[in-house]
Amino acid sequence: MSIDPENGTLNLGGHRIACTRVGRGPAVALIHGIPTHRHLWRNVIPTLVSAGREVIALDLLGYGDSDKPQDADLGILAQADIVAKALRMLGWERGAIVGHDIGGGIAQLIALAEPEMFDRLILVDSIVYDSFPEPGIARLKEPVWDDILGAPDFDLKKGLAKGLSRGMVHGEKVTSELIDAYERPFSGVEGRRAYLRAARALRTEELATRSDAIERLNVPTLIIWGAKDVFQPIELGIRLAAALTNGRFERIDQAGHFLPEDAPDELAALILPFLAPSRGA
Repeated sequence: MSIDPENGTLNLGGHRIACTRVGRGPAVALIHGIPTHRHLWRNVIPTLVSAGREVIALDLLGYGDSDKPQDADLGILAQADIVAKALRMLGWERGAIVGHDIGGGIAQLIALAEPEMFDRLILVDSIVYDSFPEPGIARLKEPVWDDILGAPDFDLKKGLAKGLSRGMVHGEKVTSELIDAYERPFSGVEGRRAYLRAARALRTEELATRSDAIERLNVPTLIIWGAKDVFQPIELGIRLAAALTNGRFERIDQAGHFLPEDAPDELAALILPFLAPSRGA
């Protein structure tokens, strides 16, 4: 295991994990979902840093600037183990973890397996219970997509643009630059095959079979949802918040699934007060 802070990479088990680490103070880890990467948090990070937080944002294995191996398990259970090891490698002792989409599922699994690592859990339009993979991702398991995405002229940008547009209320934010940023790690035939591997690795049972145990978590948990999320049912977020001993639910009315893109200021405004008590912990 090694860390290359100049390039923002960690070497974990022979695979490079890309990361951003910035700020000083109590630690906050940010975990993205599919099909994004740590770029998702760029408009949230400055607010957290300005409030006196150290922020660590990782690219999951198989995503963003991290390696995209052909033979690795990219399911959320394996990713949870990788993220926990990466954080410890960075000197993590205890802090808050924020997860979006499948990143929220990964956060739940780490909190379940290693509760001593976190004093706050924040789930943002997260997968919960058996809510994943959503239909648009699940269909990629069909063999026909090998040929479709493997075609040299397939335009992944069109699919990403459609998904981002459906997942955001503020359509003007779905710019060509944003689409390029999320397409770049999956560009070319090999990149699109990497995207297929990531999508096909998502297994409902890895979270669903642990739902009862997750509901018994004691860590203070804030669940935030864009009210117009078309990918993850808001009712399931409300259900989990109600089941948790220390759960709280907040919604942002004018936002969709990609909340860190759609309403980053509103999101940060909900996160910061929830983090504040940890300063004296």
